[in-house]
Order: sequence, then structure tokens, then C-alpha cells
Amino acid sequence: MSVLRDADGTERLPNVTPARLNGRVDALDGNRLHGWLWDEARPEERLKVRLMLDGRMVAETVADQGRIDLRRNGIGDGRHAFSMELDDKTVAVREQLVVLGISPATGMELELRLPPPAELAAEAAIAVPLARFFDRVEALIALNRRGQLAQKELVEKLDEVTERLAGNAVKRDEAAEQARADHISQRLGELDVFLLRFDATMRGFDERLIAIRKEAQRPLRQATMLLGFLTGLAAVSSIVTLAVTLARH
Repeated sequence: MSVLRDADGTERLPNVTPARLNGRVDALDGNRLHGWLWDEARPEERLKVRLMLDGRMVAETVADQGRIDLRRNGIGDGRHAFSMELDDKTVAVREQLVVLGISPATGMELELRLPPPAELAAEAAIAVPLARFFDRVEALIALNRRGQLAQKELVEKLDEVTERLAGNAVKRDEAAEQARADHISQRLGELDVFLLRFDATMRGFDERLIAIRKEAQRPLRQATMLLGFLTGLAAVSSIVTLAVTLARH
């Protein structure tokens, strides 16, 4: 298999997507060196950062730290920052330092420029207030999202309560209808019993009337007995009417 090499002589495997390295050194704050590095062709990969002095490696780390501003600016998932702690001797020769970003997948290297102190101070004067502003905007966005989620949960709860109340109302209506039906059935049953008793009473009156007609020989006696019978029949009719009225209510 043939071996491909980059311009600087670094070996590269064939049929491999070329790396597109991008990054920078943000600051040398005291003895700590900060910056970021990523491969646009492989945003999920974590790259190596080497600090070189006179051709030899002084320190090495991995650019895998998370930063909100990187994610906000579309630098992968934001976990492409790096930080190195330097000793005093190394900081004293900062003009001779070389920072290299290296892609483990391809071996390609990118030299990260270390800006002079004046340039870094000017950038910090602009970047810090701007970063605070964007942090506040991001906090407001997060608060708005939480508000939307809370509103959605509230609407779902209200819908659930409404459905539950509607179900209870239907159950109450069904129970009321059943109670009314049971009451009507009970009244009709009582009326049936009363009518049976009334039929028996009427048969007794018929039998008594026949007996009276046989026994009553004189007209005056017969008229008196017939009047008494009619009076009793009127009383029974009044009782029937009262019973029917009670059954309807």
C-alpha cells in the first residue's frame, strides 16, 4: 500500500478525508495557556495540543474541555477547548514557544499563533463584556424554554381535570336517571298492588249489592241501602284518585 505524505512530510493514509483543522490560542493568563482546537471534518474527534520549544515538546494536552462560547459559535459540541499550566521558565520565553494542534486520525498539524500580550489584552477587553451579554441571552432563552414546558404541563393537567370532571358529570347524570327510574318503578309497583286490592274490594261490593237486592223487599229500605252503597263507592273513588296522584310524583 502506498503511503501519502503531507507537505511537512507527515504520513497520511489513502482514502481518508483530509483534516480541516481550526483553532487559536486565546490567552496566556499568568502561567496558564488557554485556547481551542477542532477538526471541521471530524467534529466529534478530540485533538491533541503540543507546546514546542526549540523543536522539543514541553507539554501536551487534549482539546476536550467544554466552553459555552464555542458551542454558541458553532464549534462542534463546544468541547474543544484546552488549557495548559506552564512553569515560570517557559513563560519567560513565550516568544520562542510554538503551539501545535494535531489530528490523531490523519496526523495533520496546525500551528496555533500565540498573540502578543497587547493584542490579547485588547481582545479580552472586548470579549469579556460580550461573553457576559451572550450568557444573559442564553439564560433568558433557557428561562423561556422552562416557561414553555411549564405551560405545556399546565395545559395537559387542565385537560386531564376537565376530562375527569366531564366523566364524573356523566356518571352523576346516569345515577340520577337510574334513581328516577327506580322511583317510578317502585311507585308503579305500589299502584299495581293498590289496583289489585281495589278490584277485590269492588268484587266484594258487587256481591254485597246482590245480597242487598235480594234482602231489600220494600222500596224505602232498598233506596236507603242503595244510597249507602253509592256513598261508599264515592269514597273508594276518592281514595283511588289520591293513590294515582301520589304514584305520579
